[in-house]
Amino acid sequence: MKSDRRIEAYFLKIILRISFIGTILITLFDFIFKPESIMRGIDGIVDFMILVSLAVALLLSAKNKYNASVIVSTSIPLLTLFYSSIFSVQATTASMAAVIAVGFSISILLDGIRRKLMHLYVVIGLSTVFFFQFQNPTLYLKPNTGEVVTMFVVYFTAYFIITYSAGAFKDKYDSIHSELSLINKELIEKSIKMELQNKELIESENQMNEINAHLEQIVEERTNNVKSKNAYLVKYAFANAHHVRGPLARILGLLQLAKMQSDVDYPFLFDQIEKQSHEIDDVLKTINKELEEGQDIFF
Repeated sequence: MKSDRRIEAYFLKIILRISFIGTILITLFDFIFKPESIMRGIDGIVDFMILVSLAVALLLSAKNKYNASVIVSTSIPLLTLFYSSIFSVQATTASMAAVIAVGFSISILLDGIRRKLMHLYVVIGLSTVFFFQFQNPTLYLKPNTGEVVTMFVVYFTAYFIITYSAGAFKDKYDSIHSELSLINKELIEKSIKMELQNKELIESENQMNEINAHLEQIVEERTNNVKSKNAYLVKYAFANAHHVRGPLARILGLLQLAKMQSDVDYPFLFDQIEKQSHEIDDVLKTINKELEEGQDIFF
C-alpha cells in the first residue's frame, strides 16, 4: 500500500469494523425478532454474505491489500442489496439508500479505473433492479410503470450527484496532497542541499582560518628573519666602516708616504703593511664567524 493511502486505509478500517459489528447486531436482531424472515432465507442470505465479505475485507486490510479490501467490502454487499431489492418487495427503499452510501464510499476509497468499474457495476445492478420492477410494478407496490421510472430517475440522479461530488472532492484532495507532497519533497531536498553547502562553507572557512593562521606565522617568521638579517647587515656595514677601513687607510697612508720619500725604509714599510693586513684579515674573520653563528658583531 502506498504511503499516500494512509488516511483512506484508516478510514476503511474504521468503516469495516463498524459495519461488521453493525451487521452482527442486525443479524442477531433478525434472528431474535424476525425468525420467520431468517427462515425464509432472504435476510439470512443477505446478512451471511455481508458478514463474510466484511470479514474477508478486514483480513485483506490487515495484510495491507487496500484495493482488494475495498472491492470485496463493496461489491459483495452491493450484490446482496440488488438481490434483496429484486426478491424482497419492501426492501427497495432501504436497499437503494444503502447502495448510494456504498457508492459514496467507492468514490472516496478508490480512484482511476477501479472507481469507474465499480460505478459501472452499480449502474448495471440498479438498472437490473428497476428492470424487474418495471416488468411488474404492482409486485413491488408501485401503482404503475411511471412510478418505477420516477424512482429510477430519482435514485440515479441522487447516486450520480453524491458519487460524482465525492469523487471530485477526492480527486481535488489527491491533487492538492500530491502538490503539497512534491513541494515538501523539494523543500526537504533544498534543506539537505543547504545543510551540505553550509557544512562545506564551514569546512572552507576552517581551512581558510588555518591557512591564514599559518600564513601569519610564516609572514611573521620571515619578517623577523629579514629584520635579523637587516640588523646583521647594518652591523656588518658599521664594522666595515670602522674596523676594516681603519687598517686599510693606514696601509694606503704608508704607501703614499713611501711614494713621497726617496729614502724609504722598505723593511719597516713592509712590516707595517703586513701588520695592518693581518689586522684587516682578523676583523673579516671575526665578522664572518659571528655572522655564521648568528652572534652580535662586537669589537
